[in-house]
Amino acid sequence: MADPITFVAAPQQQHMLFMFLPIKKGTFKKAVEAVSELSNAAKMVTTGTQGPGDIRASTGVHFSFFYGLPADTTPVNPVLPVPSFQTAPGRDLLVVQALYDADFAPYISAFVNVPAIAIGLNYVLSITDEIDVDPNDPTSAAFILANGGVVSNPDAFNCFLMRYNFADPTLPASLAPVSKTQKYLFQGTFPGLTVGNILQNYPDANTLWPFPAAPIEFAQSVAPSCGDD
Repeated sequence: MADPITFVAAPQQQHMLFMFLPIKKGTFKKAVEAVSELSNAAKMVTTGTQGPGDIRASTGVHFSFFYGLPADTTPVNPVLPVPSFQTAPGRDLLVVQALYDADFAPYISAFVNVPAIAIGLNYVLSITDEIDVDPNDPTSAAFILANGGVVSNPDAFNCFLMRYNFADPTLPASLAPVSKTQKYLFQGTFPGLTVGNILQNYPDANTLWPFPAAPIEFAQSVAPSCGDD
């Protein structure tokens, strides 16, 4: 019988990205399409000029979610019935959530180092609306774009993302609070089970989830009837 897991090293921890990115008015649909394409590209990268092959283990993405809100979404005309879930004046909003393995910088660098994905990340920078940020700040979207993009400024890009990341990149997924001072609890069903571990140790992983990914047909699910449909 195996002993229970009582220690999880940093490279095997799961963390959360929960980013609220202000973007230019009228671009939220394009932004969602762009990040969705980036997510798909990370699963489809091939060897050669487009990247290093299968990067699923290095990116370690367990889950990702993208949501766009149009400018001037307020508690008066909410898209969601949450008073604080609103856009900055005159700007659309892109919400990005993901669960990823290891530390933040290696997670992001696995994407930045793939040319096809880097182009998409630069596009996201180009539609970011940082009216409150000095364009000469090395971590600003404007400065990064003007100085070679994300490939040439990986550390600055990390800091750009952290400016809008609500989640704590040092807080691991756990079955209980890590400390009494943390601002939220991020629970994981299997703390320490990385994407790399799944691909390496699950016998049918590469058959069920081949690389590049096979197309999947999803049967229609049914929403509960709430009397107003």
